[in-house]
Amino acid sequence: MHFVSTALAVCAAISAATATSLYHRNRCDIRRGEDIFPRFSEYSDWAICKGIITKHRFPNLQAPNNCGGCVRYYRGIDMTGVVTEVHFYHPKVRNACDCAAKCLERPNNCTNWVWKHTFMPDVDGGKRSCTLYSSPNLPSDVNLAYNLDLSQGFLPLDPKNNPQNGSAAPLTFLDAANTIPDRFGVSGFMVQDQNNRQFC
Repeated sequence: MHFVSTALAVCAAISAATATSLYHRNRCDIRRGEDIFPRFSEYSDWAICKGIITKHRFPNLQAPNNCGGCVRYYRGIDMTGVVTEVHFYHPKVRNACDCAAKCLERPNNCTNWVWKHTFMPDVDGGKRSCTLYSSPNLPSDVNLAYNLDLSQGFLPLDPKNNPQNGSAAPLTFLDAANTIPDRFGVSGFMVQDQNNRQFC
C-alpha cells in the first residue's frame, strides 16, 4: 500500500509539472511530415490508471516512466467485440483499472476490455463489471461469420453473436433501457508486439 501511495504521489507531481509546461505552448501544436505523433513525454497527459498499471507491475509496458497508465481508451463507449468473452465481477474487479490489468495479464487472448453496467443483478450485484475480448466492435457495414471448425482460441463465443453484426459503437449506460449514458464507463485496446512490448 505504501508503494502504491508513493507511486501515485510521484505521478501526480509529474502530471502537474507537465500541465504547467503545456499551458505555455500553442494549443494546436501542429505536427507535419512523417512524425505526426505526440511527444512520448506527453503520454501522462492522457493516461488513465497511472500509478496502478505501472512498468513495475508490467515490465514490458511501453510508457515513459514507472507511472505507466493506459492511453488507448474510449470514455463512455463500448468498442469491444464478441470473441473470447470473459467476465469478471465485483469483488474480483473493483474499478476500470482492475479491468484493464486483467487484459494486460492475458496478452495471448485479450486485445480489448470494457468496464460497464451489464444489468445482471444476480451476478454483478448492480455494479459495473469487466468483460474481456479478443475482437473489437465491427463497423456498421461489416458482418462477420466465424467458421468454428477452422478457428481456435475464440471461445467463449455466444452463438447469438455468430455472425457478428457490425454497428456504431454502443455507449455505456446507467440504466437497462439504455437512455442514460454512463460517463464513467470505459473500454480500451491492448496489444503485445512481436518483441513482447505491451501497449495500452
